Amino acid sequence: MYYYALSFVAIDSKGLVADTTKILYDNGFNILDSSSTLLQNIFSMIFIITHTKDYNEETIKNMFKELNSGVKVFKYNNTIEHKDNNHYSISVYSADKIGIVHNITNCLKEANLNIIDLQTKVTSKDTPVYIMILEVTIEKELDNNTWQQQLKSIAKSINTQVSINKIDIYEL
Repeated sequence: MYYYALSFVAIDSKGLVADTTKILYDNGFNILDSSSTLLQNIFSMIFIITHTKDYNEETIKNMFKELNSGVKVFKYNNTIEHKDNNHYSISVYSADKIGIVHNITNCLKEANLNIIDLQTKVTSKDTPVYIMILEVTIEKELDNNTWQQQLKSIAKSINTQVSINKIDIYEL
């Protein structure tokens, strides 16, 4: 099995997901994982796909030439290493200002946390509130309160509110 990651960025339009997935379907690709979001008027999609055929990146990219989007493709080896990690949800609220994402994510990086999801939004324009929601993991043996105290300290220094919640993962 061959593994590929595809990313698409385009002006939002109806049918973009259907048109993209039709190309994948018509060419025999299986979608293992995906994420899509609308950022202002720009729609972005990321797909992890597999195929039994060994395509080069340019061949896959050319399959989407009729779509009016920026497409990136890269092939990779699926050597997933599953570690025993703790999961956390982190919420950050503040007035909109430069440096929130960098300061928070740099603190997490220095504490050896891995960001697996990050979303940001600014609420209404009248009294804008900047909201950042992250899902992070940390290896169980590295998990202690130190990183949480460091994050709260950074948040205070940049005048933001931070909330940290452990996510309990249950196997089905």
